[in-house]
Amino acid sequence: MSSELTNLLPRSSAKAFKHGYLLRVAALALFMLTLLIVIHGLLLAPSYLYARTEVVRQTKQLEGLDASLQTSEEKEVRARLGSLTGNVTYLNRLATTTAASDVVRRILDVPRSGVQISGFTYAPSTKDGARMTVSGVASSRDTLRAYALALGQLPFVTNADLPISAYAKENDIPFTITLTGTLKP
Repeated sequence: MSSELTNLLPRSSAKAFKHGYLLRVAALALFMLTLLIVIHGLLLAPSYLYARTEVVRQTKQLEGLDASLQTSEEKEVRARLGSLTGNVTYLNRLATTTAASDVVRRILDVPRSGVQISGFTYAPSTKDGARMTVSGVASSRDTLRAYALALGQLPFVTNADLPISAYAKENDIPFTITLTGTLKP
């Protein structure tokens, strides 16, 4: 017996049969897809209804919170406004204060051969004027005295105070000179 099947239909009929078969399979697939979409849509309906009620509930809750927060927000805004007013006052005062870097730059411009500066302290202007201390080590008494006099000659310095005890050593003299005045170069 032969395993080869014989097709008795003419080619045009076989082609029409295949076409009809494919059309029925496509229609069945389309029907199944439509049925699947409808079933999933029906299963999603409770989720949609739940989500919708949650949105409505949270909207109402948000409106209630907004109403209660308006009074507390007003208090916060007033506190913040007070803080900002204080900051503005501070910044206005800061605008009239000389920056320490300007004063330090001018002091560093003073010739200081034989003098090594190791530190500065700066206290902004008060009723008595601003104060600044310059610390360091001088190689000799003469270089220290010349440096102290040069600092005293600066136009914004009214007094350059060098304690007499600074002259106790002859070489490698540690010193601290206190400058007073406007300290506004």
